Amino acid sequence: MATFSSKTFNSALYQSFRPGYNSNFFKMLYNYHAKHNGQFESAVDVGTGTGQVASELAEKFKHVHGVDPSATMLASAVQKPNISYHVARGEDLNAIPDSSVDVLTVAQALHWFDHPKFFSEVKRVLKPHGSFAAVGYSFVIFEKHPRATKRIYDLGNEPDHLGTYWEHGRLILDNLYKCIDVPMQRVERHYFPNHPQDLAPVMTGKVTMKHFRNYIKTWSAYKNYCERHPGRPDIVDQTIDTIMEEENLKDDDEVELTWPTVVIFGENDS
Repeated sequence: MATFSSKTFNSALYQSFRPGYNSNFFKMLYNYHAKHNGQFESAVDVGTGTGQVASELAEKFKHVHGVDPSATMLASAVQKPNISYHVARGEDLNAIPDSSVDVLTVAQALHWFDHPKFFSEVKRVLKPHGSFAAVGYSFVIFEKHPRATKRIYDLGNEPDHLGTYWEHGRLILDNLYKCIDVPMQRVERHYFPNHPQDLAPVMTGKVTMKHFRNYIKTWSAYKNYCERHPGRPDIVDQTIDTIMEEENLKDDDEVELTWPTVVIFGENDS
């Protein structure tokens, strides 16, 4: 996560081009929470980045805390009257009082944490029967362009591309958090897009190729690669240009995307 904390990281680009979580995720979360605690007073979004999830929670909860270790990211965070942002690590939520939170979320960040310490804090700040929710997504799928899907996968994984420039934790994410123990009650794990109950995916999008190019440039591995090899041609531009040529796409052409996603819920002890 050190890359996102760097003063040179382009948090405005991240805010503008990172994919969001559609309404299906929040419906699942609120339905799960309503069965247990059911209160919508206070929420915390840990690893909030630029406040994508916090801003959605603010439509449902009276007050939301957005927590992130990167002041750079929080500088571009969505501002709403009922959101308070705090610079802090997920393992150290000192700004949040004991047993004060109805729902705690962590989106695309669970793989960065020291999990025993993090879950100790989760249990401390959640109210009895409060709800925990984590969501994470892996490399994108082009719904109508399988060759493009493979090129993006290779870009992110091959050693001579970006494969060796991810920070520790990426493999945990690509495994969709299956190796992470969630020490809570009534734990549920949902995997998309092939969910056995045919629930709608929570990470989909329809964007232009120009937008998609900028999204890939928010990857931490891309920033690390560029800093390591400032004289090389832009590896993302090369890949996207190849995709556009192979698939006969232009900057303004839209593509349909799906991200393989895991959603995890858990209930705090009484």
